[in-house]
Amino acid sequence: MRLRLIASTALLCPLALLTPATAQAQVVVDTVPAETDSSNAAAWWRPMVVKGNTTYVAFNAPGDTAGTHKIKIGVKTGTGAWTIDYLKDENGNVWSHADDVGHDQPTIAVDGDGYIHVWTDHHVDDWRYFRSSAPNDPTGMLRRISDMPGTVGATYPIAEDAPNGDIFLIIRNHYNNAGQGELYRWDNAANSWSKIGIFARENTNYVYPDDLKIDDAGNVHIAFEWAYGTPRSLRHYGSYLKYDVAAGVFRTANGVALSAPATRTTANVLFQGLGTGEVWNNSNDGVGIQAAGLTVDQYARPSIAYRYRTAGGTNAYNFDVYRVRWNGAWVDRVKIYTANNDVPAAVETTHNGTRARVYFTVLGSGLMAAESPTWAVHQVAPAQSAVTRISGILKSTTEDVIYAAAPTEIDANRGRLHVISIGNTLP
Repeated sequence: MRLRLIASTALLCPLALLTPATAQAQVVVDTVPAETDSSNAAAWWRPMVVKGNTTYVAFNAPGDTAGTHKIKIGVKTGTGAWTIDYLKDENGNVWSHADDVGHDQPTIAVDGDGYIHVWTDHHVDDWRYFRSSAPNDPTGMLRRISDMPGTVGATYPIAEDAPNGDIFLIIRNHYNNAGQGELYRWDNAANSWSKIGIFARENTNYVYPDDLKIDDAGNVHIAFEWAYGTPRSLRHYGSYLKYDVAAGVFRTANGVALSAPATRTTANVLFQGLGTGEVWNNSNDGVGIQAAGLTVDQYARPSIAYRYRTAGGTNAYNFDVYRVRWNGAWVDRVKIYTANNDVPAAVETTHNGTRARVYFTVLGSGLMAAESPTWAVHQVAPAQSAVTRISGILKSTTEDVIYAAAPTEIDANRGRLHVISIGNTLP
């Protein structure tokens, strides 16, 4: 197979030529010592947290019967061993649920006191929320429905902790014939949750949360997209907003406060409008967007990596990989990889202040990475070629960490989870 690169300085070349063995010292793979379920696959999730020298992961583990899964939480500090245990319900029983790929996967966050928060198995469901009974300890994860405000029909929970120890969470809430985007906050000092508000809504249309990022000032950056009329696998109108915590208002990328909720016609909300041949009120066929990753640079300016199908058709893996950034306008849009029916639904991006990176996967090759300014594509961990779904973070200015799920690496029902650390030089 050959890479199909669009960045102007990149050369077309086989994957093998991009991965010399001498460069692999920049990549460290830590395989979590527990099997995952084949349903451990999503594009929107945030299933990993890294705080200092401690890594936290959440994943679907095999259930007792076919088509079901349980949830495991793992914690590892430094070079120590993983501590792994199951989520349990309010009665102390191990939580189990039917498989639903793309919806019923876990998101995790860790507050300023070290307590682990988990949301899982949401597909138009009321809160399924868990919190540890002790800091940094996955062995006491109990369900506490009453801690989350209100009754919801929630899908796609995405969470991240703020510098002050608070946590912010976005969901799509199925409410009154629409799927609206909502923002919630855990006040770590008060140990309580509250609903901030609806950040995006249109009657009869559906918001798809993509990613959430909190900058050094504690402001919340949100990427999302829209589906026409009903939930759909093909979406349109890639959108971005920021929640200004100090002012208590939502803003567009140019800093203008808006009266939430935003719509597709809100000025300066779109990072990707309708492209050539793209039809808003269509079926799942054709041109459109599906999945995005969000980061901010040292000036809190957002950049977004996303999958965008320009070739039309119906193939779920034929989405190209793009990246765009904000600098007074959405600029420097670049196609990083042209799909050949080979790009699964997950994309991630990081920025360390001097260089940006985009991560995605290619069927049969696993984790791929491209870095500014050339955007040449590199295969990161060839031995983990079964990896198809990812999430990731910037751990430090010299290290990214990728949650790399290989849902069927063992067999059709079981897989593995790899935590892949990538240094300052791509292999």
